[in-house]
Amino acid sequence: MSTLSYFAHSDKGLRERNEDSCLAMEKDGVYIFAVAEGMGVPSTGPSAAEVAVNSLREGGGVSSGSLVEIAESLLACADEALFHFQEASPESDPPAVAMTIALVGPAGECLVSSPGHRKVFFMPYAPPGGSGAAAGDAPEEPVLHDPGAGMHEAVLPPGFLILCSDGISQFVEDARIHGIVKERGDDLEDACRKLVYEAFQNGSNDNLTVVLVRQPGT
Repeated sequence: MSTLSYFAHSDKGLRERNEDSCLAMEKDGVYIFAVAEGMGVPSTGPSAAEVAVNSLREGGGVSSGSLVEIAESLLACADEALFHFQEASPESDPPAVAMTIALVGPAGECLVSSPGHRKVFFMPYAPPGGSGAAAGDAPEEPVLHDPGAGMHEAVLPPGFLILCSDGISQFVEDARIHGIVKERGDDLEDACRKLVYEAFQNGSNDNLTVVLVRQPGT
């Protein structure tokens, strides 16, 4: 089985409460990662994002079926949990959650489901220095692969998988995200906290949430 390391971090930033939530866990041989951004909640009690993420954490077994089937089942569980959440608080605005999820199977097979642009990135390890590069060549540009909105299947390459909320992605440029993870990726917690700090320093007035996953090289 692919052995991943990961860290998840969420901060309310300048908001009165944190309406984001995140998840990083392994269950029945499948790694489940999620960043949820919510709105439309009572002033007390769990946020809509917490309700959605808790449904992923507490859901049934995920060992059977393809990653697509597992993802569809998890997202359906989140929708059902939010429906019951609204039923219990009819006086509140209907809850809305933007959920980014990533699943990684035993052989490194990966599925990401994203509601939009700059929510999830693949960051492969750079090739060893000097491999075929001629003297005087311009250095390679930092590369983050953004699969965009929708559901996408891939094999998780050696490197990093980054899930983040708008509070980070709208305030930290791709090249800087790449640089922070490259510099601090041996310490996933430090890298996550640095991304949150940098977004805050750049003026983010939103909640700030990131999940960082490392797939070791061969």
